[in-house]
Amino acid sequence: MTRNWLPGGVAGLALGVLALGPGVGRGFLLSYDMVFVPRESFTSAVYNTGLAGAAPPRAVPSDLVVAALSAALPGDVVQKLVLLAIFVLACAGVTMLLDREPWVARLAGGVFYAWNPYVAERLIIGQWALLLGYAGLPWVLRALRATDLASWRGAGRLALAMLPAAIGGFAAMAITALLLIPVALARRRTADSGVAAGVWVALALPWLIPSLLHTVYVDPAGVAAFATRPDTPFGSLGSLLMLGGIWNAQAVPRGYGGYWSAIWLAAVLAALTGYLARGWRQRRWPGLGIAAIAGLAIGCVGVTAAGRAVLRHAIQAWPAFGVLRDAQQFIAPLALAAACGAGLVVAWAVRPHAVKSEDLIFGVAGILAPLVLLPGLAWGAGARLRPAAYPAAWLAAAAAIEASPARGDVLVLPWASYRSPDWNHGQTVLDPWPRLVARPVIWNDGTEVGSVAMAPDDRKARALTSALTGTGPLTGALRSAGVRFVVADAPVPGLAARLPGAVTVFSEAGLAVFEIPAP
Repeated sequence: MTRNWLPGGVAGLALGVLALGPGVGRGFLLSYDMVFVPRESFTSAVYNTGLAGAAPPRAVPSDLVVAALSAALPGDVVQKLVLLAIFVLACAGVTMLLDREPWVARLAGGVFYAWNPYVAERLIIGQWALLLGYAGLPWVLRALRATDLASWRGAGRLALAMLPAAIGGFAAMAITALLLIPVALARRRTADSGVAAGVWVALALPWLIPSLLHTVYVDPAGVAAFATRPDTPFGSLGSLLMLGGIWNAQAVPRGYGGYWSAIWLAAVLAALTGYLARGWRQRRWPGLGIAAIAGLAIGCVGVTAAGRAVLRHAIQAWPAFGVLRDAQQFIAPLALAAACGAGLVVAWAVRPHAVKSEDLIFGVAGILAPLVLLPGLAWGAGARLRPAAYPAAWLAAAAAIEASPARGDVLVLPWASYRSPDWNHGQTVLDPWPRLVARPVIWNDGTEVGSVAMAPDDRKARALTSALTGTGPLTGALRSAGVRFVVADAPVPGLAARLPGAVTVFSEAGLAVFEIPAP
């Protein structure tokens, strides 16, 4: 078995190194939702994941796993290992699915799956946990094909294949469920479907339980903010077929999206044709095609006004439907079908057991095509991902807060979800403070996309928003909310005057920490 996945694993590792570029070295790659810190404590992980009931458990159990790993390794090393593992698992998994084909066809499929707009856009926007689930999809599909699924051995193999998604959390498990359901039903055995469902539920319990124990708030305004958007000249549907269509235009890789991308559209359509001609008709992976079609349909939910209205009403009725806001993420099975089809196209073009040079050239071209057509993913995603170090002042301020015997929460200002600090090369990153300190942190976790500003998910943050965005004194309101420290990591005009009685306990390099005295 090692001999089968090793070539794909080595190729995936090479792709990961090429994608990260200088980021393979020391330093943190901080981009949008991708936030790693030197050492995340278990306490901060519990608060940040929503296990304490403060916010939806989006980072369960990913932050807890990172906290465990960072207890043994530096945080930036943990991050690089996780990111490289995504490419290794993705590429090797598809090569295992194509185990009947020539080696060039297997590698062509693996490279296609690990190097495409879906991976590039999700990496730039920092959704590494989702990509873990994406990387595990081919392994889940392979485990579901086992003849002994309804056995302890088969269930264990499926659980192991689903482990990357389980670590990733709710979004990673959502796209896994989209593949799991039709593939398990295609086996037409009730016992197999029951085992598959049982394994999924068991691995989803870390975030299912907090979601059921605490009221989860999801702002319906996110439907418009996170709807699929065209990132190519071929509209929303064309962009989805090309495995793109992310809602954030800043996450589109450089050099992608113009009319030149028509070649990528042709490559994807050829790959899907290969899947339909040789994969679907020969029933190579029963259920995968249904999952791909369903994912594409979900991706189109927010494209029309009617679809957005239906989803808003659904979220108001049951917040769990909020997982469908970022509908583009559900085209992951479509990417898997296209990758398998790309391998089958190369296998069809390369004569069995042939050694002619033209066959080898075509096979190598199939391997290199994704890299040539999507150069914006290479070398730190076109310099989007560059290593950065947390300023000494930030780490010193975090240490001062931790060393204080005073009990209470931490409030972070300015009142915005994201930062673009100079020390991170001006790149936008989610507020790192919830992971830097081992205390409950109140921050504005309501994302703003263009002109759409969503209310914070954390009920404490929602309660304080009106006071923080006003002009009056804050000390009384913050004290009543249990806030003991206020961190201002960027200039906030008039902040000191709005905190009467507060004491400045740290001030250095544009960073200030105020302590609010106990009543």
